[in-house]
Amino acid sequence: MSLTDEGHYGPKQLNLLKTVWGEGFLSPGGTDEIDEVMKGIDASGKNVLDIGCGCGGAAIHLIKNHGAKSVLGIDTESLVIKRAEELAVKYNLSSITHFRCVKPGPLDILDESIDLVFSKEVFLHIPNKDDLIKDIYRVLKPGGLVAVSDWMRIDDNPPSKQMQEYIAAEGLDMYMYSLKRYEQALKNAGFIDVAIKDRNTWYLDKAHQELAAIEGSLNKQVIDAIGPEETAGAIDIWKKLIGVLELGEHRPGHFRALKKIY
Repeated sequence: MSLTDEGHYGPKQLNLLKTVWGEGFLSPGGTDEIDEVMKGIDASGKNVLDIGCGCGGAAIHLIKNHGAKSVLGIDTESLVIKRAEELAVKYNLSSITHFRCVKPGPLDILDESIDLVFSKEVFLHIPNKDDLIKDIYRVLKPGGLVAVSDWMRIDDNPPSKQMQEYIAAEGLDMYMYSLKRYEQALKNAGFIDVAIKDRNTWYLDKAHQELAAIEGSLNKQVIDAIGPEETAGAIDIWKKLIGVLELGEHRPGHFRALKKIY
């Protein structure tokens, strides 16, 4: 069953993910996983574009803990933008965090105006990632970086029946590239120093922990947030998620690349 009650991320979905993944986050791992994506990258003094910013958790963390000068967060869901703006007010960062609800399509960003493009588990919802990566190359300044975490697949063949059942249970659009296809798309766009990291093992362990918490220590909080029927549905989704992670077909991963200096 899907918890996507209003758009992809309605109130129930947001309440569930806040309970499991923390305030401001719509994907697993919270600030620790952001730090992993950003490992070795110096964001101090940089203007950052956060594609699919969700409820703003990453933008706040990039400023508070990675020294970003400013973050522009964009998302297609109006409710998550509202939550992001509220989070920025809470942390008194509204002057250097800007959140914009956008329509799907090319980035409405000036050429060579961004120092760092960041995204976390969002690209899977975008069908044409080759055009997206070319657009990211366009908006980055020479010497700019892209650093992304996404949900990927082991290959680019049609998804297995088990994978199709998991995607149907999630109720979300999922257009997953393999790690190798991302690598090729980045190189085709002109990026250099491309690095890819497979995170399947990490998330399989994490998903088991999340399911145990939903069934145990967080069970009352989840029921209070979304109701008993929806909690049973969420548990079923997590079990299907673990199944495709164990199968090895679902492979969360990271990639980063550099726009060369002319």
